[in-house]
Amino acid sequence: MANTFTRGFAVLMTAAALAPTLFAHEDDPKILARRKRTFHGRGIAAATPNAQQPAGGSGPQFMSFQNNGIRLMSWLSLQDLNGGDNGNSLWGYTSPSGREYACFGSQLGTHFVEVTDPANPVIVGFIAGPSSLWRDTRTYSHYAYSVSEGGGGIQIIDLANIDNGVVTLANTVTIGGSTTATHTVFINEQSGYLYRAGGGGHGIRIYSLANPLNPTYVSSWDNKYCHEVTVVSYTSGPYAGKEVAFFCGGDNGGWANPGLFIVDVTNKSNLTLMSSLNYTGAAYSHQCWPSADMQTLYLDDELDEYYGSTTCVTKVFDISNLFAPVQKPDFGNGNTAIGHNLYTKGNLLFQANYTSGLRIFDVTNPLVGTEIAYFDTYPENDLNVFNSLWNVYPYFQSGTVIGSDIDRGLFVWWVGAPKVSLAPASTPSTVSVVGEQLDVTLSELAPGDYQTGTAKLNVYTQAQGWQSLPLAALGGSNFRADFPSFTCGEAVQWYLSAQSPSGITWTEPAGAPGVTWTSTACDSTTAVASYDFESSAGWTVGFTGDNASAGQWLRGAPDSTTSAQPRDDHTDTTYQCFYTGSGADVDGGKTTLVSPVLSLNTSGNPHIRYWRWFSNETGGAPGTDTFKIEISNNNGSSWTTVETVGPTGAEARGGWYLHQFRVASFVAPTAQVKLRFVAEDAGADSEIEAAIDDLEVFNVDCTAPTQVYCTGKVNSQGCVGAISSTGSASASGTSGAFFVNASNVLNQKSGLLFYGLNAASSPFQGGLKCAANPIRRTPLQTSGGSPLGNDCTGQFAFEFNNYIVNGYDPNLVVGATVYAQYWYRDGADAYGTGLTNAVQFGIDY
Repeated sequence: MANTFTRGFAVLMTAAALAPTLFAHEDDPKILARRKRTFHGRGIAAATPNAQQPAGGSGPQFMSFQNNGIRLMSWLSLQDLNGGDNGNSLWGYTSPSGREYACFGSQLGTHFVEVTDPANPVIVGFIAGPSSLWRDTRTYSHYAYSVSEGGGGIQIIDLANIDNGVVTLANTVTIGGSTTATHTVFINEQSGYLYRAGGGGHGIRIYSLANPLNPTYVSSWDNKYCHEVTVVSYTSGPYAGKEVAFFCGGDNGGWANPGLFIVDVTNKSNLTLMSSLNYTGAAYSHQCWPSADMQTLYLDDELDEYYGSTTCVTKVFDISNLFAPVQKPDFGNGNTAIGHNLYTKGNLLFQANYTSGLRIFDVTNPLVGTEIAYFDTYPENDLNVFNSLWNVYPYFQSGTVIGSDIDRGLFVWWVGAPKVSLAPASTPSTVSVVGEQLDVTLSELAPGDYQTGTAKLNVYTQAQGWQSLPLAALGGSNFRADFPSFTCGEAVQWYLSAQSPSGITWTEPAGAPGVTWTSTACDSTTAVASYDFESSAGWTVGFTGDNASAGQWLRGAPDSTTSAQPRDDHTDTTYQCFYTGSGADVDGGKTTLVSPVLSLNTSGNPHIRYWRWFSNETGGAPGTDTFKIEISNNNGSSWTTVETVGPTGAEARGGWYLHQFRVASFVAPTAQVKLRFVAEDAGADSEIEAAIDDLEVFNVDCTAPTQVYCTGKVNSQGCVGAISSTGSASASGTSGAFFVNASNVLNQKSGLLFYGLNAASSPFQGGLKCAANPIRRTPLQTSGGSPLGNDCTGQFAFEFNNYIVNGYDPNLVVGATVYAQYWYRDGADAYGTGLTNAVQFGIDY
């Protein structure tokens, strides 16, 4: 058991961290030992603006969660939800149309999120409530009923129009008992009664929902404090016709004589205690749920792991005789986290176990639960503290499971194998600038699980944003992803997706687009320098003009001491980064982080990539400051801005974002290149936090591949002209000359090179035209060769880089793919012309 000093210190620290949240139930375990909120930033959801249309960035990247048998479909953080300092409980609602919704509680109120497509959650509405760490919601008919330890009674929220994006506060009921505070709520949908548990030391307060809009207070049972209650109506067996409440509580707010209490609530004017059991190992009786056959009850004691047991256990009771329940041996998984809430569905037991996240047990043998799946929502540790997963809801008909997290918001999961799986043949680190093909295997869990025509390659670049490109069906499970053309050196983030007929979207990797694969558009890369900031490696803090009074850059593991700061560095396998401030945000001016000198050169085509964090949306004057990244090629004598993040937009709201750029687009590469990162609180006070991690410097080779294609025309002398090239095409001319040549053509004939930006193979003057319209033509030239007679000794040569550099065609830019072919005169031919085959090439820097 924790000593008096430890417990008292925890109370003081937690109360300070969570003010101004109202604490109507200050002896709750979560107040005694809960740690500070540990995550600030964006979640993973395609329906969030920054993931759907990232504003000038790559989309955020997120921590990985250890899991087995449970797939992350999406995740909305507290910041995504605007939920204040904490999440709490949740429940589910299915509208008459079959659409599914999460009813998520936060410090500030109740949020409604559509999860019909679990990969694409949509925030529908919000109903404000009293500020509190605790909130609980249940649904009945087309209403949600929300209660809180902050008071406010019962909020009745109308969901009749939720499919159209409308939820409204229809009524508030405050009568019943000595306080408007409530700890939890339960609704027995079979009987039509609502049960308020706890709040001001109460037991249970009962309301009739005969008029769901206006619950009527009926009676109460206050013999014991009730923390949570589960109420069932028996329809068969010796208790048929009875309505029975199983509640967890005790005396003195549940702290004294904790146990299980079984109350007959059939007659609301004569509530009768059937039995009670102060079970072995009781510390704080928290919540319970019966098995499907009503023979076994499972109970989470919230403090047995904290004060006694060293590992998480589930209490088990035989309730075949409600007048004499029998405690059976506990079962567990050996984990040290605290068990919080649990629910049964068939032969499965779903548990929300704080720092170890969602745990699923097979209880086919009801007395011996075996863990079969898990999703750890708290990668930091599995300590016996009050952080992370609060509740889980496993009852959607679709199979979607949702969970509410104190620190991280709303999780949406799929349990078991996905209905549609997409497996790329590889996840290449580079993709060709002229496009690339990638084989994909698509598998169905059962025939018909894949909706034909929905398989897609989804690609994101800073220049183009998101593109969704259909996969080519090659027969059976074989598909092909066709990457588009890219600009040399740009970062390409991509994922695969497909849908089921039900509308559920399946992605690889799971959690996309918040998590993607990343490739670089080029032929190859060569590393120049890499910084994971586990050491300072020559980076320095401070520059002329720095004047911030607090929040200066430092290197270490972020401690999330402000609401805008990251909790972790970017990389799962390392721990440190550069971030602003410890205990305070940037205040009163600017602070600068400066790189060591980077020795770069033009011929290497250097690029720089880094992950950055910037938050500017909290404090007294949010959305007023910026985070600036600059580059110098003269050891810091002058600077050029690479990017300015903020003052508003998705990337100024926290989250790790990737940015990549070509050095020569801003300064000429030299041996004296430096970077600096400037975070500034320039005007009215706002909460400014920035961070940098995983910076890489690398050279990019985009020597565009050339490929001869198409078929040349047989000329009047029986020859077929052959095209070739020497050198590489360059928009800057730095690669030297690039010649497109032709041989085996008629001698002493005029001709020209024509080209287009797309390939073709169409009949033309007795041969094939291998470039698509619109066609561009280069100046006429003479083939040379033998000075007399007709033979095939003629040759053409056209230097293309001079044509590109001098701007004769504005379409000839870096990354463009060119399809070129020679045409020449042949007087003895029926059409009077000759045609070579064609060459495809791409334009490099």
